[in-house]
Amino acid sequence: MAEIDTAPESEEPTTAAAEPVALVEPAAPAEATGEVPPVVPAEVPIETAVAEPTAAEPVAATTDPAAVETAPTAPADVAAPPVTVAPASQHVVYVEAPKPPTARGNRGVGVLLAIISTIVYAVLYALVTVIVDVANSAPVDFDFITTNFFWAPVALFLVGFVILVLIVNRAGWAAHVLGSLFVGAFVYLTTAGAFLLLANMQAAGSAASYTAYLYSAPAIVAALLAREVSLWMGAAIAARGRRVKARNLESRDSYDQEVAAKRAEYERANAARIGSVPGPNERVAYAPGTTDPS
Repeated sequence: MAEIDTAPESEEPTTAAAEPVALVEPAAPAEATGEVPPVVPAEVPIETAVAEPTAAEPVAATTDPAAVETAPTAPADVAAPPVTVAPASQHVVYVEAPKPPTARGNRGVGVLLAIISTIVYAVLYALVTVIVDVANSAPVDFDFITTNFFWAPVALFLVGFVILVLIVNRAGWAAHVLGSLFVGAFVYLTTAGAFLLLANMQAAGSAASYTAYLYSAPAIVAALLAREVSLWMGAAIAARGRRVKARNLESRDSYDQEVAAKRAEYERANAARIGSVPGPNERVAYAPGTTDPS
């Protein structure tokens, strides 16, 4: 009968080891410990236990409400940055302001009329000179027209009348009535001086004095004619000045009406756009190159 071996068979130890699992201790509360690094057993390599951070995919800015993604919320212990709300920008409405009218003057036409008056003055002065010669039984000729003694008062009248016209501009006839006295005195005093200067140039010091020429008939006639011509021609200049002032007033009235119409048009357009009067964030600005009519 065969001998039965009752010795227990030796069992070979199992060599297959279970795959090690990285153990991570639960994080302590943030309030107590702050930032806690992960716990890694010694058997596990460090590079297998630490996860590589992944870069967050940038989110493109878009105005489509459906495409807006929810950003990850910050931890409770991290304070959110303060949000600054920008103030509402001021809405500017540009309005093309009408160009204000330019006031017209009377100096240009006044100077032209003064030149015409000088021609009239020269003709009258020549006629008066002929009448004086006839009254004195002197031979009548017109040779005096070619002398400087004749043209000196004429030139001085032109200077005095032009000065008056430039000063009074659009003034009425009352200004020309007073101005004619200035023109007469100017011609009287300067004519006597011109006669004295011409006589000294011709007679080499044997001429009469300045006072003698003030009492001479040619100087007195020149002054009286200068006063009368500037007085009556000044009436024509003053008449045109009144017309110029009336046109300036009409232009100003038209400009004011146009400005009022522009303002009313703006208010209607603004009320139709926002349904109310201009708010605190709206103001009216005038386009560059224009002026505020108010």
